[in-house]
Amino acid sequence: MGNNTPTTQIHPGASRAVLSSLLADFDRDLGSVRELRPMAAMEAEVGELREDLEEQLDRAKSAAVICLVGSTGAGKSTLLNALVGRDVAIEGVDRPTTSAPVIYRPRDADVSKILEGLPGQPPTVVSYDADPDAGAGSFWRGQILIDAPDTNSVATVHREVVKGLSARADVLVVVAHRQSIAELSSATFIDLFAERRGMVFVLGRTDELDESAKEELLGQLRNLRDDRWRSPDAPVLAISARTAKTDPGGGNVAALKSQLSSLIAAEKLGSVRRRNAVGNVARIAALIKGRAAELEGATKALDEGLEGGAEAWRSGLVDAIHERLDVRQPDLARMLWNDAAKVWDGPGGYALRVGGLSAVGMGAGAAVARRNPVLAAGLAVGSVAADRLRGAVRERQFESTSGLLPGASELEALQRDAFLGARLAAEDAYMDGAADEMVPTSDELDGHAAGAVDDAWDRLVRVDLPREAGHAVPKGLRLLIDLPVYGLGIWVLVRVILGFVRDSYVGGDFLVSAAIIAFAWLFLARALVRMRLSSRSSSLLTEVRGGVEQRLGQAARTSIEARQKRLGKGREALLRLQSADALWRQRLHGEDL
Repeated sequence: MGNNTPTTQIHPGASRAVLSSLLADFDRDLGSVRELRPMAAMEAEVGELREDLEEQLDRAKSAAVICLVGSTGAGKSTLLNALVGRDVAIEGVDRPTTSAPVIYRPRDADVSKILEGLPGQPPTVVSYDADPDAGAGSFWRGQILIDAPDTNSVATVHREVVKGLSARADVLVVVAHRQSIAELSSATFIDLFAERRGMVFVLGRTDELDESAKEELLGQLRNLRDDRWRSPDAPVLAISARTAKTDPGGGNVAALKSQLSSLIAAEKLGSVRRRNAVGNVARIAALIKGRAAELEGATKALDEGLEGGAEAWRSGLVDAIHERLDVRQPDLARMLWNDAAKVWDGPGGYALRVGGLSAVGMGAGAAVARRNPVLAAGLAVGSVAADRLRGAVRERQFESTSGLLPGASELEALQRDAFLGARLAAEDAYMDGAADEMVPTSDELDGHAAGAVDDAWDRLVRVDLPREAGHAVPKGLRLLIDLPVYGLGIWVLVRVILGFVRDSYVGGDFLVSAAIIAFAWLFLARALVRMRLSSRSSSLLTEVRGGVEQRLGQAARTSIEARQKRLGKGREALLRLQSADALWRQRLHGEDL
């Protein structure tokens, strides 16, 4: 990004609104990815860049700050004195003279934020009376100029001071000389602020060079500017500060003042700072791009782990529930018999409702009926009552879903095994607290499973079973079974009446024989109808299985849906962050920031 391109005029209010919106969106995206584990390695650097970004945007009305940086003997102090027009800094020759910063500021300028937290010796502060109404030929109309310690000093504190001052500056004047252009320590320092600050590159002490050497060194400096620091529009000037001190019009210092004036003119300073802010955004984007593959790989692996885990959990739970449903099939058949009997008004319906105890009791009663009719009646009534009681208990048990789900320990083991891959992927993708949140817990899944089973079984009991009971035995079949019994009953009744009229009692044997014939017919029909209904109960159970599978599939999807949505937001945020600088340039009127 060229930090020295002419500025497009932007309405101040509109610019503030756009910047506020951009910063809010940027922070939202950073928040979406901050919990990703690969971001931890970048956390300190990203945090520092984010703070610098906000600092640049907050300094809209503060004085322009120019910082002279460079290595030992580059001539920064001499250049400061030449720019100021008087000696305010101690000059040295080929040795580190500036051990404490020298700050040249307007008398009313507040430099407390510039000095805040700086280590090392207190700076020398020199004040001047700014004249904001001075003509274009007057350079010092409110700017702050800083001579920083040497960037290649052996004193660690010096490098920290330079870094702190550069972070608080708008424009860096990078001063080099014949022995320092390619020094790695200086180049590494400038790397920190490439694209984040307005820059002017100065080849100093050119009065010591012939024309050929000067051009060669300027070429080297331009190459570094273009290839390493990616600031092709930054000026590169040859300066002789010593010449300028003796000849105010000489040494090319006037050209440097002109370039600095262009950068820090009041109407352009805001754009410089916005460009510096976009430079911070670009640096964060570059950091994220550098680890984009790792970030994307971690989130993709987790996404796949959640998908696979949800399917494994659903499949394993479906198998376990199907086994338990198979055990319930006899109960389902009995419930279908009872419900079908409730809508069948007739002897066949009564016989269908009779259970095993009733059948045994009636059979025993029939066996002793000829010898002891009272005992036979007692056995029949008692067996029917006992059968009804047992049927009521079974009905309550049948309506309960207790026992359809595996036990707590089995469910926990199923969740652990199904989501093992997702958990490992979550630990690779997210920091510890967030990693735990990205995998469904056993309690959460148990709740989904219980809801799915309850819904499927409740539909069976409340809807499907009554519906099937109403249609399982057609009316024609009911009549076919009931009519012979009614016919037998009418014949017996006619015989009894005729016997009474003729005074010839039909006898107990005749009645018992008729009852046995009726019971035999009904229980034969009962067996055939129950076989039919048992087949229908198998179909109902198949529907229940399908309903359970469908609902467990929905439950599995629900358990991972929010987590996948969170992953998706993180991936979208990563994509936006990687191109955030382009968006900022576009929203702030393109490359002409």
